Formats: sequence, structure tokens, C-alpha cells
Amino acid sequence: MLDTGQLHQSLRALDKGDDTSRRQAIHSLKEYQENEWATVPIEVIQALVRALLPQLRGEMKQTAARQEVVIILGNMGSRAELAIPHLIELLKEDKPDGIREAAATALGKMGREARAAVDQLLHVLSGCRATLAVQVVRALGDIGCADQRVRSALVNLWLSPNQSQTFQIQTAIALCKLKIDAGDLLSVLTKSLAGHQDSFLRKSAAEALAWCGRNEVDVVPALLTAALNDKDEKVRQTAEAGLAQLRLSREKAMQLCAKQLKDAAYAETALRHGGPLAVPALIEALGAPEPQVREKAARTLGSIGELAVKAVPALATALHDKKRDVRLAAAKGLWNVTKNAEVVVPVLVDLLGKKGAGVSDGGESRRRFLQTVIEALRRIGPPAKGAVAALVDLTKDKNRHVSESACGALKEIAPTLAIKVGAR
Repeated sequence: MLDTGQLHQSLRALDKGDDTSRRQAIHSLKEYQENEWATVPIEVIQALVRALLPQLRGEMKQTAARQEVVIILGNMGSRAELAIPHLIELLKEDKPDGIREAAATALGKMGREARAAVDQLLHVLSGCRATLAVQVVRALGDIGCADQRVRSALVNLWLSPNQSQTFQIQTAIALCKLKIDAGDLLSVLTKSLAGHQDSFLRKSAAEALAWCGRNEVDVVPALLTAALNDKDEKVRQTAEAGLAQLRLSREKAMQLCAKQLKDAAYAETALRHGGPLAVPALIEALGAPEPQVREKAARTLGSIGELAVKAVPALATALHDKKRDVRLAAAKGLWNVTKNAEVVVPVLVDLLGKKGAGVSDGGESRRRFLQTVIEALRRIGPPAKGAVAALVDLTKDKNRHVSESACGALKEIAPTLAIKVGAR
């Protein structure tokens, strides 16, 4: 917590002290964080800014000390707006790169109050080295000016080839903050969050997605998956903070994921990791009009297993769905949840007949479907004895893959019978 007495002492040192006392005062002020400065009365902030500004004009010759002054002004945030013209001056090419980077960062922390800096930031961006460019792009996103110049510059950067991943992800954060659409932006971010090896890039992707619309496809599923399952604690925390920024509890995030089951690549994964918390949303999804959604909901409930026991009535109803793929997913899911073969096996046997893989299907489609049903029976094992007759018939199927699968299932369900029918 800030010590008011210490602040006034630092102020006196800056106004009337020698070089050594001023440097000590600056070093002390640099230790205070943004949240601490937010509690300081505005008149004290303004007095400190006026005392610090002479150091930016060159009265303090040590570059490191001037850089510390810039950091202090940035930590003060928008209430240090008196310093904005001076910080803009520090962006010019004749200043050391360390000072320029610190000035860009400080201007970004001042947010919308620093809009006057946009022209100079764009000028710097046109010809600076990579580390400075990263800070400039971040500042543009934080300042919040999304006029045509900024849009064009950031979109061109995003689309430029051969950018480093760090610079690309920083550009993405700025684009998301400014609500600027740029090509495959969301796709790149969700893929980075879901599977990039570098935890820093995953964390940055989560930060960017937090600025996107929560109804955009895969934004919430990707954030929820990371919050629940990322191996890095900082990534999990950033993703969780992203959901909070979107004003979503985990329960509400699950509901949005369930609504995106048809189109989102990561919705099913997020719900699977949600465990029991995802069950209510998945039960609701079993009643969706789209068969793909019903199928995925049943499959996800099955992956949750016994913890999805509250979904048993809804899964039992789905056994009578008009779509065979939904019936199959419901049967497999119900088995994983209840291990009740008496309910599940008759449905799977029925799917082996004409009502399941009918003669109207193409050969490859029929083969794939039959093999999936047979595999489900094989996994059930001996409790699936009610399927033996149907499987015996399929050992004679004209499709070699189907007949071999039927033989393999019989060896698990009824080994003695399998030997008799030649299921070796």
C-alpha cells in the first residue's frame, strides 16, 4: 500500500534534492504498481507528474533513470495525462530504443486519453525493429482508437507473411480489443490456445479471445477448454479471467458450448472436460432440432460416464430418435453411464438390421456404420449375448471387413460359439 508520507518525501526530493536523492526517489516510486497508484488523490498525482517531467526533458542524463520515470508515469495511468505530449516526444527516432519502448507502453496504459499519440505510434510502426513494434501494437490496442488508419495498419500487419509468432499474437490482441475483423483471426487464436506448444502464446491467445464476442464460434469453447484443462496454471488463470471478462460463469459457458455443438470445433471437448457441470446443458442439447447436435450431446455424455447419471432419462428417450446416428450415440452413451445391457443391446441389434444400415446405403457408408455398431457390442462383451444371432449372420456378410468385425465381436461376447462358426 502507498505511504502518503513517503510520496511527499519523494516529491520534495524531486523538486529540491540533488541528483542522488532524485534517483532514489524515482527508484522508490517505480516500485508502486498500477492498482496502488489508483488510490492516490489526483492532486498528488499531478504534483508528482509535474516534478517528474523535467527528468524527461533531459535534466537527468542517465537513460536508465529516465526510463524508470516513463514506467512510473505509465503505472499512474490516465491520470498522468499531463505527461502525454512529453511521452510522444520520446517516441521519436533520435531516442534510445529502450526509452521508446517504455514510452509506447506508458501511452498504452493511459488508454483513450492518449489518442493524440496515435499518429506518432503509426509512424514508428512503419520502420521500427521487432521488439519496439510489439510495444507499439500493444499501445494501439490499449488506446482504443480504431479509425481507418489504425485498421489498415493492423490488418496489413496481420496478413503480412514472415512475422514472428509473438508479433502476430500481439497484433491479434490489438485487433480483438479494437473489434477489427481480419481474415482467419479467430481460427488462428483458437487453434493457438487449444494446441500450441508455447505456453506464452497460449496465454496471449486467451487474452485476445477475451476481447471477442462470446457468441462468436469457438471463442467460449476454446477459453473454457483451456480454463479446465490447460497444463499451465497461468494459461488456465488467463482463460478463466477471459470468461469472467465476457461475464460468463462456468455454467453459462457450458450452455453456450452446448449451443455451439453443431459448428464449434472445441465445444465438445470443453463439455467433456466439464464433467458433471456440463450435464444439464447436454441434456438440453439432446432436444435440439439438429441431429448433429443431438448426436454430439449423447456422445459427450457417454464420455463423462457414470458422473452423467442425471442424463439417463434423456438418453433413454434418445434411443428412439428418428436418426440412426443419434440412436447409436445414445446407446453407446447410455452403456457408458449405466452399464445396463438389457436396455442398450436391443437398440444396437436393431441398428444391425435394415432399419439401421439399410440396403439403400452405399457400400462404404454401410460398412462404416455396421463396424461402429459391432465395435460397440464388442466393447460391451459377454453382457451383449442378445446380439449373438445377429452377429453370427454378419459373419457371412459379403463385405470382408464387416464379417471380420462380427467374428471379432463374437470372440469377446461368446468365445465358444465364435470357435464353432469359425471366428478365428
